[in-house]
Amino acid sequence: MSDINIVKPTLNDVDDIYKLVSYFAKKGDILARSKENIAERIREFQCAKGNGNVIGISSLRIFYPHLAEIRSIAIDENYQNMGIGKMLVSACIEEAKRLGVKNVFALTFKKEFFLKLGFKPIDKKELPSNKIWEDCINCPLFPNCKEEAVIYSLY
Repeated sequence: MSDINIVKPTLNDVDDIYKLVSYFAKKGDILARSKENIAERIREFQCAKGNGNVIGISSLRIFYPHLAEIRSIAIDENYQNMGIGKMLVSACIEEAKRLGVKNVFALTFKKEFFLKLGFKPIDKKELPSNKIWEDCINCPLFPNCKEEAVIYSLY
């Protein structure tokens, strides 16, 4: 795993991030995002890079007060089950700590993955209403979403 690094992306990585997001969005694993949205929110992302290529992504969206969401986790299928998802989540949690976030949540189809990392299940009703109206309302699965909510307390 020594040849894989977690880094903050630059605008030069937008196309590669977009390819990963689009691929997994078509499979129904994550929400689609436009290149423009990715570029505008580039500072929210973490990238796993191997041999100079983007092979995994995650993003950390801040909600006030002291709450953040880990989202858009995607790992190239050739690199799955190698601990890269855990590395990306850890990088997001470290960034959340640095920013003073108290709780980090995720909406996921892969609840067990997050539970292994110390997240706890919560009711989606506990999430901020602006999350529901900004992101969920535009999802093709709304209002019958099967994603589950999990949360990690930093303090």
